[in-house]
Amino acid sequence: YHPGRLCGATAMKRQHCHQKGFTLLELLVAMASFALLSVMAYAGLRTVLNTNAVLETNMQRLTEIQRSVTLLSRDIRQTVNSAIRDTYGDPKLPLIGAATLDTLGTPEIELTRVGYANPLGVKRSSLQRVAYHVEEETLYRHSWRVLDQAQDSETDKLAICHGVESLELRYLDQEDTWHTQWPPNDPDYQGITLPKAIEVSLELTDWGKVVRLLPLAGTG
Repeated sequence: YHPGRLCGATAMKRQHCHQKGFTLLELLVAMASFALLSVMAYAGLRTVLNTNAVLETNMQRLTEIQRSVTLLSRDIRQTVNSAIRDTYGDPKLPLIGAATLDTLGTPEIELTRVGYANPLGVKRSSLQRVAYHVEEETLYRHSWRVLDQAQDSETDKLAICHGVESLELRYLDQEDTWHTQWPPNDPDYQGITLPKAIEVSLELTDWGKVVRLLPLAGTG
């Protein structure tokens, strides 16, 4: 009989019992905890991805609005007092602003602007005829490659902004009087050919109204 050897065997048996591993209950608890953490992590990742998608969409929309407003503002600011001839050879005023959209495709505003880029150095005028109108909630910019238009004159039509409900313009004359169309619908008007400034109101379907007051170069 060896008491020391018996005690050693008992201690090894106890140690062996402790090394058997997790119980079924412990495994279930661990798996449930892991599943819960996975669901929470996925929900957080999905929220981040959705937020990034919304931010990217908003940034693209903001870029589109800023680009269209900048282009419209630049054209109006660079309006010059230079009449043209239409496809029938009749004179056409430097700036024409309709009070309302009378028929489909009628420009809200048509004008002659300076600063027609010519990077290739082609022999042509630095002036350009452009027009804007809204059709099916889209703002379009028309530009002509020549000033005096013929029957076969080509025009470039560009959709510059979507989600546009309306484009409204007001014209300020030299007497600081506002008009809803240009030339003013007033037989007694004896002012100059161009207004002093133009107020542009762009009504958007999602971002509300964008308003800009644009002075014309050389009329102040």
